[in-house]
Amino acid sequence: MNYLMNYINFKIKVISMKKLFSAFLCLIIAVSFAACGNKEKDKEDAKVDLEYYAKLGQIPECKYKLGDNVDTASSELSAVYEKTGENGEDAFFDVTEGEKTVCINSGDFLYYYEKEKKDAGISYIVALDTAYGFASGTPLLEVTNSLKGFDYTEEPADDSNTFFLLGSQSPTVLRYSFDKNQVLFVFDENSLCAVAVYSTENWNV
Repeated sequence: MNYLMNYINFKIKVISMKKLFSAFLCLIIAVSFAACGNKEKDKEDAKVDLEYYAKLGQIPECKYKLGDNVDTASSELSAVYEKTGENGEDAFFDVTEGEKTVCINSGDFLYYYEKEKKDAGISYIVALDTAYGFASGTPLLEVTNSLKGFDYTEEPADDSNTFFLLGSQSPTVLRYSFDKNQVLFVFDENSLCAVAVYSTENWNV
């Protein structure tokens, strides 16, 4: 009889342990789904659909996007500059040719391409004023809160990610990656000073 009771107690303990393990497993799965759901909700609540524009290679405030023909862009920007100047308004247009790259400067935006990859079109765009709804001077925390749900890495500035800046004292760079395109938010003393989008396929300088 004792043997039978011991066996029954053992089976009850085994069943209880299985139930406990199953409940624990269900809890882990539920928490995982909740975390994923919260992240997706954060993306939906973000003030700017950064992923959508980044995959297009575009800054919404900018007329041109990655891959656009560089000769067309240069010609159109030059024509705007000439027309604006004739009207007595302030405007800027300049083309600077480096050893490997060319920069088309329209004042608020810089458009770069590699000489050897000219057929690939514009490969790097820098906004010096407003980009993705963020004006120059926007605090770093405001940008990250507005883009909550999108993963990013924070990195120090170097020649590869802030080559287009002059005079920054302590720049910080936030990098957002979307497939083959990258978006960089550059801050000087925690204030936004530039935003860039570029193609990892066509920009390797």
